Amino acid sequence: MSKHDGKVCVRLETENLILKPIEMSYKEYIFKQFSNSDVTRFMVDEEPFSKMEEAEKLINSYTVPEPRMQHRWVIIRKSDTVPIGTCGYHNWNTKDNICEIGYDLSPEYWGMGYMTEALRKIITIGFENMDLNRIQAFVHVQNSRSVDLLLRLGFKQEGIVREQFFFRGKYYDHFSFSLLKREWSL
Repeated sequence: MSKHDGKVCVRLETENLILKPIEMSYKEYIFKQFSNSDVTRFMVDEEPFSKMEEAEKLINSYTVPEPRMQHRWVIIRKSDTVPIGTCGYHNWNTKDNICEIGYDLSPEYWGMGYMTEALRKIITIGFENMDLNRIQAFVHVQNSRSVDLLLRLGFKQEGIVREQFFFRGKYYDHFSFSLLKREWSL
């Protein structure tokens, strides 16, 4: 499964970022991040957080003992050690070697290349350490920033998953994207 003593979610570094496995010490940041309506605008599966317990529940879901089917990192800027977002994997299908990628970034850091840098690192981890063959993403059809990010990283748009999510009494369409191991290059 992994080349890290059975662990996938380990501390990672890039040129400008440190990616730390999510843990309870980040609960105030996670609460702030996921209570921000700009961050959660296209997350049609849940409301922005309104209670600290919601942040704790999210963190707990990513910190169960390994092996686990989900992994998430807090993205920290090296220059000032400020947390700026999160990224990770969920819905890991170990039989077919498929996983779904997810990510969020604080709005004040949008357009600076940080998420591209972070995702390059975890995509490499996915293919090399998780033995993934396919990484997929589902993106709200109005989320043009996320669409552009995935295309920049080499993901292929496969189509639209019609009415994939039901939220607040309405169904939402999402673009389906995938990146195959044989297509990945840094």
